Amino acid sequence: MDELIGLFIEDEAANVDIYTRLFALEGLKLDCLDKLPLTVDSYYDIILEKNVDFLIIDFHLEKQVTYKGIDVLREIRKHDSTIYAVLLTNYELDDFADQFGDYDYELQKSEITSRYKDVAEKIKRACGLRKENLMYRAVEIKQQQDTETIRLLQEISSKLDEKK
Repeated sequence: MDELIGLFIEDEAANVDIYTRLFALEGLKLDCLDKLPLTVDSYYDIILEKNVDFLIIDFHLEKQVTYKGIDVLREIRKHDSTIYAVLLTNYELDDFADQFGDYDYELQKSEITSRYKDVAEKIKRACGLRKENLMYRAVEIKQQQDTETIRLLQEISSKLDEKK
């Protein structure tokens, strides 16, 4: 698997430095934003532009912006339901699992330094599954296109046979 690149959405430089180094030990590169966007609307464009494989999002971003990390995740989910996201929080989110899907993972911020290896493995596994699913879907689409092409060719052939 190629090097996996994640977008780390964080408002505190010290955390960016620590987490970037920890995940680098596990072969994961974290790309960070120097300044967070004023609104959540532009995050999906940033994901596409940076071509990231996964997300690590801090719940509290109030040092730079007025929205929360969970708002960022909600906005991204409007466009992509399969990119793996880890939401770092300082407290339990009771309804997190009900609101989000299989590609979303909640982690207590206090646990990240002790569990980064486990988190890195989850990220690698999820990114691998996502890639497999996307390749499977591409094959399905190709087969559908081939089936449609064959049907059209048969239709044309039968019309040509009728004209003889």
